[in-house]
Amino acid sequence: MTNKSPDDVPKRATRSRAAARREDRRVRRTRQALGAALIELMVAEEFDAITVQRVIEKAKVGRTTFYAHFTSTDDLLLSDAERFFGMFAEYFERPGVAGHRVAPVAELLQHMRDLREFQRALDRSGRREVLYDLMAGHLAKLIARRIALLVPDAQTLSVPVPVASRMYAGALVELLRWSLDRDETHSPTWVDARYHEVVWLGLRGARS
Repeated sequence: MTNKSPDDVPKRATRSRAAARREDRRVRRTRQALGAALIELMVAEEFDAITVQRVIEKAKVGRTTFYAHFTSTDDLLLSDAERFFGMFAEYFERPGVAGHRVAPVAELLQHMRDLREFQRALDRSGRREVLYDLMAGHLAKLIARRIALLVPDAQTLSVPVPVASRMYAGALVELLRWSLDRDETHSPTWVDARYHEVVWLGLRGARS
């Protein structure tokens, strides 16, 4: 039996939660620093020439700390992409952001256009398709949630929501790829509107 009063228990719990939050912030800062260092190096040189040592020197992070979170530069790249796509989904699902849309087409396209040097570096690295597959998976989950939210009786659609969401995610990835590679004419807002015209036309047809 402890000789501590019951009032001490919430205090200890509060201190533990505060310490956990500080630790979480440190982990986020570390991951962000490593991700930013990798991207900067990718823009300047070939991905396969980038060593863990180069990354940790640029990020000012210890080797032990790096390996506490990642196994390699590839693992860092994929983990950073996972974090980015997760943050984008959280942003899109905030009140007042998405409207009657199922995916953040304009926001994604604008962000990718703003980082053209990184896009070229990603092409050179040979990792573009891996990241695009990862993006498609995140988009499919987001689109499924949005369809379930926006379509009354979504379970009655002739195309099951998991199938429809994967189809629309794949179409969006291809649209982003095409727009980045070939389309300099249309604004991200225009591309977003055309994409959602197709989405809603398909969903209305699936209810007939």
